[in-house]
Amino acid sequence: MGDDGMRGASKSVLVMLSSPLASRMAGVSRFASEKGWHLMFQDRLYAHPFDWDGDGVVATIRDDPRTLAFLRRLAGKGVSIVDLTCDVPDFPCSRVMADHVAAGRLAADHFAERNIRSLVFFSLDWGNVRERLWRGFSSGGAGVAGVSPSVSKWCFAEERPRTRWDDWDAVSRWLSEKFAAASRPFGVLTYAQSESVILLQAALRAGIAVPEELAIVAGSDDPVMLESQPVPISAIDTATERGAYEAAALLQRLMEGDTPPSSPVELPPRGVVARTSTDATAASDPLVRAAIDLFSSGLNSGASVEGVARALGVSRNTLGRRVFAELGRTASAELHRQRLTLAKRLLADPANKVDYVARMAGFSSASHLGSALRADSGLSPARFRAAVTNEGGG
Repeated sequence: MGDDGMRGASKSVLVMLSSPLASRMAGVSRFASEKGWHLMFQDRLYAHPFDWDGDGVVATIRDDPRTLAFLRRLAGKGVSIVDLTCDVPDFPCSRVMADHVAAGRLAADHFAERNIRSLVFFSLDWGNVRERLWRGFSSGGAGVAGVSPSVSKWCFAEERPRTRWDDWDAVSRWLSEKFAAASRPFGVLTYAQSESVILLQAALRAGIAVPEELAIVAGSDDPVMLESQPVPISAIDTATERGAYEAAALLQRLMEGDTPPSSPVELPPRGVVARTSTDATAASDPLVRAAIDLFSSGLNSGASVEGVARALGVSRNTLGRRVFAELGRTASAELHRQRLTLAKRLLADPANKVDYVARMAGFSSASHLGSALRADSGLSPARFRAAVTNEGGG
């Protein structure tokens, strides 16, 4: 068959994802539908790979001997493979993956914005992706006057090498010891969504208030898992659907005979999906803490710096001076930040009309919200909503 025939033929593609995130499945499936691919799914990489023969593979490649041997056999037959991560960087294939260093730095900056200066990276295990996330996290987060935070690493596998990291009782006891020694308030970034859930459950059992004493960010987002928690967990939006779509598009080109890219394709994170687990702003000054709480509770009723100062029995100048000393930004800037944070969260729900979002977040009108959002992100409310609810991939 000639080149034109090969390019027009339907492709048989194996999809091996662990974990099988809905967003990743959606990205691959959308491209497959556009190109008429025939898909075969395998959702457990540690299971013995079945007998399959086709044109290409999209996978999250993990360090499992049977899976790696299976993929090497396919590669030896000329089957094209695209990896969606870099857990096994030595495996020779093309990659489309999140920029984990940038994601870690973004998480540190998110905590810094909330004046949280004691940071922890928590992981049950260790590996190349976690190392990259840690590298970004430990280098970001300059806070007030450019002061860098203190950053620690909690890795269960390194500290308890003789204990299985899926021994949840052992993990919970270990976390209790860590919580007792931690300087509060502190912020924790986890690699996996499941690790953030384990952390939250252990903290609540230990009587630690989230987000007042402990703020949590997951290294990638899964709304189904993270929004259903007792305290909904914030996460880095690593554009997983777009990444899966782009990986599928690259696989199509490889199956048509194109030259593989010389280096991995890294997609920058889209931002932080802020939920309740990072709602609090740390402040040691009682007056500033009280002002932050009044800002937050009064967003939908027109909270103002002047009104909050009056309610606290101080002048606007006194409140402004103490807020700036604590947070490194003006009181007006803190109030505006809270308004934008709430507006972004409300816009993520397609059922909320823009007028309603503007009113609930304390903006004078939808156009006022639009101007503020464009200044912050470069996007209109409609485009921001589209970005966070339906990742584009084409």
